[in-house]
This record gives sequence, structure tokens and C-alpha cells, in this order.
Amino acid sequence: MTSVVRTILLVALGTLAACASPAAPAPSGSPAATPSPAPSGGGPLVTVQLRGGECFAAPCGMTVVLERDGRVHQAAKPPNNLGTVPAGPLRDLATLVATADYASIRSHPFTGQCPTAVDGQEVVYEFGAPGGTERIATCEVAVDFGQPLFVAVSTALGPFIPLPTT
Repeated sequence: MTSVVRTILLVALGTLAACASPAAPAPSGSPAATPSPAPSGGGPLVTVQLRGGECFAAPCGMTVVLERDGRVHQAAKPPNNLGTVPAGPLRDLATLVATADYASIRSHPFTGQCPTAVDGQEVVYEFGAPGGTERIATCEVAVDFGQPLFVAVSTALGPFIPLPTT
């Protein structure tokens, strides 16, 4: 299967899943300047929220959580298990989450029109970093999806949720 066909299928499946999910909350005003404390027990490794867009009779959106043991699930009511990330990609992602320079990532503000203004979606990443939760929202930060952290997220979660790669 070509990468274009695979991408189209992933986007279509993600859109269908997003339409079945409850509506996401409205975007917040500005990026978090400081990390919030990590939940007890370490919390999830990565949470990815797609929000905005329009589906039949409701806004589209979904939240996918990658636990530190590799389990992937939707944040919606059970049954919500999606699968498991293999050990290699999970280990690589965990290393990058722990060592990423979040201040540098956030130092490039998003200056365009947020896709949610034209029925598109915003992606909000929350990383369970050692110092607490690091939040990166694509309508607040001009994300370079070629950075190793975002490549690793796409590698690990790509089978479960349509993520931007460019």
C-alpha cells in the first residue's frame, strides 16, 4: 500500500473515530509557560488531543492516551482500548519525552490562522516529562513535525490516530 493511500485511510479512520467521540473543550488562550506537576504514579507518557473540525451534528475530536507501559486507549468511556505500542518505539519515545527541550519547541509561536477556524483540527500534545506535563498545541506553537520527538510520536501513535507529519 502506498504511503499516500495509507495516509488517506488513516485520516478517514481518524475522522470517523473523532465523529463518534464526545466534543472536546474549547482551546485555551496561551501556551503553558511552566510545566504542571505530573500526576501521581507518573501519569501517561503522551496524550494527544485532536479538537475542532465539524462532523455530522457535533464538533469532531478525540483524545488518545499512551500509557508508560505501552497501552494505548481513547479517553472516552470504555471500551476504549486501541492496542499497544511495541517496546522499541515506546523506549525511543520515552527517552525523547524525558530529554526534549520544551522551551525551545515553544519558542516558535504559531502565527497563522488556526485550522479550527475553517473546520480543520488543532492537535494538542501533552508529554509526561520528568519535570511535569509539557503541553504543546499546534494553534499556539509552530510545531516542526520533523523534530525527533514528533517523529517518535507519529511512529508510536500513527496506527491509532491520524497525526500531522509536515
